Amino acid sequence: MNEHVLKEIVESLEHGHTSEALVALEQLEKTGTDEDRLAVADLYIELGLSDRAVDLLAPLYVDYSGNAGVALLLAECYIDLDREEEAITVLEQVDVTDIENGPRTLVLLADLYQSQGLDEVALAKLKEARELAPNEPLLAYGLAELYMTLGAFDQAVPLFAEIAADPVLREELPLDALYAEALAMIGEFEEAIPLYERAVAERSDLHTLFGLAMTAHRVGQHQKAVETFQQLIAQDPDYTSAYVPYAESQAELGLTKEALNVIKQGIERDDYNDELRTMEALFLLKLGDREGSVKALREALALNPESLVAAERLLALLAEDEDHDATLETISAIEEHVTAPILTWYRARSLYALEEYTQAMEKYAQVEAAFADDALFLKEYGYALVEEGRRDEGLILLRRAAALTPEDADLVDYVERMDG
Repeated sequence: MNEHVLKEIVESLEHGHTSEALVALEQLEKTGTDEDRLAVADLYIELGLSDRAVDLLAPLYVDYSGNAGVALLLAECYIDLDREEEAITVLEQVDVTDIENGPRTLVLLADLYQSQGLDEVALAKLKEARELAPNEPLLAYGLAELYMTLGAFDQAVPLFAEIAADPVLREELPLDALYAEALAMIGEFEEAIPLYERAVAERSDLHTLFGLAMTAHRVGQHQKAVETFQQLIAQDPDYTSAYVPYAESQAELGLTKEALNVIKQGIERDDYNDELRTMEALFLLKLGDREGSVKALREALALNPESLVAAERLLALLAEDEDHDATLETISAIEEHVTAPILTWYRARSLYALEEYTQAMEKYAQVEAAFADDALFLKEYGYALVEEGRRDEGLILLRRAAALTPEDADLVDYVERMDG
């Protein structure tokens, strides 16, 4: 090996004499040994000249087919050049039982397969790598990250816990935010919060702030949630998915006006968000503005005609106002876009109130199966059947309703009298 020549080339590169170094490298390609060519390829890779490195490594890979080091260098060059299939072909030929090069080979293959959307294949490769090097924390971390990508949060948690048990590794790896997210996703909210707080203290990026705020919101730590949502919105007012839970936490603290203001801020940022309009309606109603609530719900439905949440809330308000014609008109408009048993129930109720008994009973019957365990529906339909002279059918439903709501003394007494 021409160590002296290579040393001079390296010195030329260090002093910024790149052109001279490249000329010397080209000469060494022609006159040097295979070992020299391998060293030249290494330097080409350092210089970002992967195409030149491939020209040298491809023949060496053929000549030294069992050399994992050459195969790995060639595969990495192919990856740099976006020649992924060729990289996979090379890597699949490497003996992965080799403890020195096997794990690295398997990790590269996992990355390649994951980039192609073959997550399960990537997972198998990483598992194999971890079997070869069970004490390598980076493999545990990589495997946990992949489990997160696959939504297998319960599999990621013990791996993160394993890494977190080592204080040195915990400081070296960006662990807390991902570990907290994994815990939150499996419902371990209380355990996730201190990890989120630690992560936010280190780096308050938007995703981590949102994770902390949402987790605090879920466990009822609404003051913490509000403070964190405030911090998040201050950093990015366009983070519109934060406004609804932010407002909900405000409301839980009894700050309904403030909650409404939060929603209005969100609407200013995203005027086409039907969920924000639906929440606006809820808070307006709590503050006594029934007309404003109805208006907001109609706006929500105009934005998203398929929103059953907005539809049901609007129909409930219209029903309370006994505005049955408006209820039927609204249902017809909604059913141009979406159908649902709840819409048919509201139609039946309004038709019955308007004394359109035949049509009403048909509609009730259509959705009886959908509400077989809904005590309110069973009670309402049961009484209607009795009123229409279908006593036995009505009593069957009323008995079921009474069994579901034994605390409804009036209903229980009625059923007992009818059965007596």
